[in-house]
Amino acid sequence: MLKIIIPSIMLLPLTWLSNNKNMWVNVTSYSFMISFLSVMILWQNDMNILNFSLLFSTDSLSSPLIILTTWLLPLMLLASQNHMKKESEQNKKVYVSMLVLLQILLIMTFSANELIMFYILFEATLIPTLTIITRWGNQTEQLNAGLYFLFYTLIGSIPLLIALIYIQNLTGTLNFLLFPLTFAPFNQTWSNNILWLACMMAFLI
Repeated sequence: MLKIIIPSIMLLPLTWLSNNKNMWVNVTSYSFMISFLSVMILWQNDMNILNFSLLFSTDSLSSPLIILTTWLLPLMLLASQNHMKKESEQNKKVYVSMLVLLQILLIMTFSANELIMFYILFEATLIPTLTIITRWGNQTEQLNAGLYFLFYTLIGSIPLLIALIYIQNLTGTLNFLLFPLTFAPFNQTWSNNILWLACMMAFLI
C-alpha cells in the first residue's frame, strides 16, 4: 500500500509547487501514473492477503475499491478543469488538494484492518467532501446540501461507533486478523440483528 500512499501524498507538494500554467497537466498525468501502478495489487489469490502491517492490508475485496479510488482522481481532475476556469489559482490548488486528500483517506479506509481505524478514516473523508460540496458545488443550495450531508452522516455513524465499542468489549479486539483467534463468539440471539443494523446504518445512509 505504501507504493500507492506515498506517491499520492507527493501529489500535494506537486500541486503547490507547480506553476499555474502546468498545474493541471502535472497533477493529472502523475495521478494517472498512480492509477496504473495501483492495478498491480489486483493480482492476488482470493484467500491471499497482502499484509503491510497490523493496521493496513489488502485482499480481494478491498483491492478493487482502492483501484477504483485511484482511477477516480484523474477523471475528476479532467472533468473539473472547465468548471474551475474562472476560479483563482489559489482556489484551484486548494480544490485539487482536497481531491488528493480525499483519495489518500479513502485508500487508507479501504485497506484498514482495525475497525476503529476504519471508522476514524471513514469519518475523516467528510472534511474534504464537505469542503468540496459547500465551496465548489454546482447547485444553488450547496450549503444546505453540505449541512444535510454532514448531519445525516454523523447521525448514521453514531450507531456504528456504539456497535464497534460493543464488539471491542465482547471480543477484546477490533482487528480483522485477530478475529479468528478470539474465543468469544457472538450469541445467536435477536440482538445480533440490531448489531448488524447498527453497523450498516452509516453505509445505508
